[in-house]
Amino acid sequence: MSLAELEAVLSGLLAPDSAVIRQAEQQLQEPFRDPAIVQALTHILSASQSPQIRQLASVLVRRLAIKHWDALNRDVINQVRTALLQTLAQESVHSVSFNIADLVGEIADLELSTDEGWPGLWEFLQTALQSQELTQQELGLMLLCALSQSAGDKLANQFQVFSPLFPTCLQHESVKLPYYALKALAGFAPYVAHANEAYFRDVIPMCLASIDRLLAVDEDKALEGMDVITELIESEGNTIGGHLQALLTFILKVSGDQERDKAPRCKALSLLLDLILTKKGKFLKGEGLLHVIQALFHIMASPMEDGDDDDDEEGTDLLLGHTPQAVAGQVMGNLAIEFTHEMIIDPLMVLIRQHHVSSDENLRRACLISLTVVADGCSVHLKLKHLAPLMQLVNAGLHDNSRNVFLAALTAISEFSVHFQPDVSKYTAEILPKVLQLLVNVLGQSDFDKTKTKHVFHAFEMLIENSEEDVSSFLQQIMEILMVVLAEAKVGLVRELAIQSLGAVATAVKKSISPYFAQIMAAITPHLLAPAEKEEPSVILLTCIDTLGVLARNVAEDVFQPLAQQCIELGLRLIQASQDPDLRSVVYGLLAAVCCSCSDVFKPFLPTIIPIMQASLSEDVQKEIREEPFTFSGLSNQEGDDEDDGLESVNNSYYVLKEDASNSLAQISEVLPSAFDPYFDQSFTLISQLLEDPYLPTNAEKGAVTSLSRLCASYKKHIEALGNAGLMEQLTLYVAVTISRCTELAKTTYDRMSAVAALEALKLLCNQLETLALPSDEHFRSIAELVNDFLNLKATCQQSMLDEEDAVEEKGTEYDHLVVETAGEVLPGLAVARGPEQFITYFSQVLPTVLARTAKTCTDAERSFGYGIVAEVLKELGASGQILGRHLLPVLMSGTDDVDDEVANNAIFGMGILCEFASPDVKAEFPKVLQKLAGALQQRKDDQRVLDNICSAVCRVIRAGSDILPVDQVLGTLLPRLPLEADFEENENVYTCLCHLIEIQHPAVAVHRATLVQIFTKLLTDIEKYHLAETVGDVPLSSIIQAGLQRLQ
Repeated sequence: MSLAELEAVLSGLLAPDSAVIRQAEQQLQEPFRDPAIVQALTHILSASQSPQIRQLASVLVRRLAIKHWDALNRDVINQVRTALLQTLAQESVHSVSFNIADLVGEIADLELSTDEGWPGLWEFLQTALQSQELTQQELGLMLLCALSQSAGDKLANQFQVFSPLFPTCLQHESVKLPYYALKALAGFAPYVAHANEAYFRDVIPMCLASIDRLLAVDEDKALEGMDVITELIESEGNTIGGHLQALLTFILKVSGDQERDKAPRCKALSLLLDLILTKKGKFLKGEGLLHVIQALFHIMASPMEDGDDDDDEEGTDLLLGHTPQAVAGQVMGNLAIEFTHEMIIDPLMVLIRQHHVSSDENLRRACLISLTVVADGCSVHLKLKHLAPLMQLVNAGLHDNSRNVFLAALTAISEFSVHFQPDVSKYTAEILPKVLQLLVNVLGQSDFDKTKTKHVFHAFEMLIENSEEDVSSFLQQIMEILMVVLAEAKVGLVRELAIQSLGAVATAVKKSISPYFAQIMAAITPHLLAPAEKEEPSVILLTCIDTLGVLARNVAEDVFQPLAQQCIELGLRLIQASQDPDLRSVVYGLLAAVCCSCSDVFKPFLPTIIPIMQASLSEDVQKEIREEPFTFSGLSNQEGDDEDDGLESVNNSYYVLKEDASNSLAQISEVLPSAFDPYFDQSFTLISQLLEDPYLPTNAEKGAVTSLSRLCASYKKHIEALGNAGLMEQLTLYVAVTISRCTELAKTTYDRMSAVAALEALKLLCNQLETLALPSDEHFRSIAELVNDFLNLKATCQQSMLDEEDAVEEKGTEYDHLVVETAGEVLPGLAVARGPEQFITYFSQVLPTVLARTAKTCTDAERSFGYGIVAEVLKELGASGQILGRHLLPVLMSGTDDVDDEVANNAIFGMGILCEFASPDVKAEFPKVLQKLAGALQQRKDDQRVLDNICSAVCRVIRAGSDILPVDQVLGTLLPRLPLEADFEENENVYTCLCHLIEIQHPAVAVHRATLVQIFTKLLTDIEKYHLAETVGDVPLSSIIQAGLQRLQ
């Protein structure tokens, strides 16, 4: 293709006709694969008479030069470099020259790493910067800005040469020089700020003044200029110095100014979050955080402009939008995660009490949204201390005349339903009928309100899907409403939301959805079988596939089985026809669900399905993105734009696909471990290799470590089924790799939830594989040391972002406690894996750290954790834990008096376990133990779960001391409390203890025979109610009770 022909094709990309654009795209596919295209486009960039063509060529050269640079010979590279500098010097259109400068920066990043470097670039740059002409100075600083953005690391050693320019440029009266100076400083800062702290401390006031001036004349440039503040806040050392108050004042001024556009206000709020998290100690020491909370609340309470409630994908735009009100809420939510509830909730509740009945609807809306955004970070405190008034606020919001307050109430229902379980479930019966009426009203809207509709459906989904109350009594009403909505909806969005809601209903009611399965399938099948109208799958198709997967997991097997094969064939047909990652993700979920429901039907398809899923794991995401076919749509040609931004959603979709593929493979291996045999090794290797990807998102990272542990557990089941000990070596290898991956992630990640996922994967490994979970002493030490680090707050994700000068003693947040709690939960399984006799030595060393969390000064959650972990480990240690009895008994007895029921419950459980395996000195204390338990029975009358646990502890004492205790008196206190009503996990211990006394014909049985007969008869008349279907060994507990009753009679 000649240069003239190439330019003509490029002009086709600028045509207003989409058919012409598509034709031009097709014509360019082949030339763009040839490295020679770089030089050809460079020529067009320099010679075309059309500014639009030059603009387009600059963008295309930037994209293609990086791709083909290594394939170009040195002569061509030199020619391209020279041509670009000449073109930059002569270009008269600013937007084109800006793009050329960016292109030069990208190439400089490649060239400055070579021995030759790029001498001509320095000459060009110095000539421009030293010129007396303003336009040349602007050109030089624009180029320096581009170089700092693309190759700042390679220019760091030259910073001293350029640094004298910036103060003068920042204070210049023009717009461009301060703008470029701010951008250049932002580019250099990550590489030079720490070594030049004094310099940057001096220029910070100039930067703030320059940004302030730009805000008055060009908010877009001011917005980009704020990046330098972000970089300086996040830089190492004390670059911010004594400017904290000035920065805070500036940020609050900009973010709170309702006369400004949204973007600068939102950017200022993101700076605020960076500043608080980085200078956390300063805010902990003073009242800065209080002022910030008040400012954020009032920003959230500022009037919303028309269009501010436009929907995002999740239908929770009040939380996830890009308005100052929404971003202020996001900042507040992050504060709730990073600071203790005392520092966030106490001042927030003061504001809410002042404004929740205000005549100003914006203040009422802010009350609801502020509580909604802190629900995640302070969930434990809010649900225990403030749930009733919060739900009253929600109820009032549902009846509020203000549309925005009403939407805020629906958003609160969604978030509270997720974060306040199980406590919030007791409000389901009150809230659900109101939400159902809102669903009915969706069809009666005279003018369709998209935002309101999405909020109503989202609140319904979250409410019903997360409720721990039985919602079966509402099922008929729910299904009638949803099926009417599906049948009569005239808007596609309403049908999508109704189908999605059906999945939530199925999750909530499980097999009770089965009678409605045929009706649901009749509604979604047309969408599943509809021919594709475009290359990308429709949203309603993705929704239907996802809902079908949920139904497969919950509908009764005999109801779903007739359609199982058709579902598999549908899924295969869809993914064989499309490479779309979103479609493949939902299909993988459907296939895994069918496997869980109808494994026999699924098994013959393994040779077809598994390689497809494995192929998704092996794809190079970055390569897939680089090799996306060229399309004109999404190409950037505006100053300050980045064409790579358009690929971010593609990037995320491919990684979500990998996460879903690894999860689906793990699920299938659990259901069909033997049939999965040919695929274990490849699946394990591919999932393990995922963790080597530096771009792997947090969610995919968490999914990968979990899948590795699940594959190990499945492989163990496979070995046991085969009875082939020769495969044990392979299992050992899998386990070793899994431990290595999990410990490495937990040690190095800064993300607390990634650390939690890694620790949970180790817990799963120990619990499922037991003694096979530790191939060597070294593997035990690596896990034990890791847990110890977390318990002592030494892990990477537990290290505060405080400068040394800011360090203060800080209480942990709820997220901090979650990390420690998860680490502690590894210990019981580790005790089994290591063996009680060997584990006791390690546990004795870590015990003081655990017991420190039972101190009265600790929070309820910390005390509950301390006693709970001691109890669970003692259970696994069995008789080996006797050595700790003398030390632990007083601690546990003290815990039974705790003011918090959950703390006392855990202490009581631990005391019972300790007594069950009691040493002689602990047995001597049995009278005191029983006295404590009797007191607890009187003290905890209102908590049935604690009462049941006390009964179980009494039975453990009886089991260990029936020869020395007045068992008839003890039974006289115990039996009136039976049957157990809440904590059915203690059924086995309680009823086997009583049956044992009956079997050995203990004299106390004769005294209480009539009461025992009455209890056992009651149990056997309603086995399901009392959860007696569990087995003890291979014998159902109900059969053991039946045998005991027969002996009594």
